[in-house]
Amino acid sequence: MSNQTTVPKKRIFNYNGKQLEDPDPTMTPQQVLEFHTLLNAELTNSELKGPVVGSDGVESYKLEVKIGTDG
Repeated sequence: MSNQTTVPKKRIFNYNGKQLEDPDPTMTPQQVLEFHTLLNAELTNSELKGPVVGSDGVESYKLEVKIGTDG
């Protein structure tokens, strides 16, 4: 019997020129966004873009604040 463990993919979350930590690889990207909203209130009105998968297999997400429109 084999005891293989799955190694989580490395993920990067970028916001406003900063790289935010991935608190738990088992969390969905949306849960990671919600986690960071607790410390960065401006992320309350943001959305996830990505992932873009690099040649090294790292998933890169961009957090963008939504801009409202009139009308």
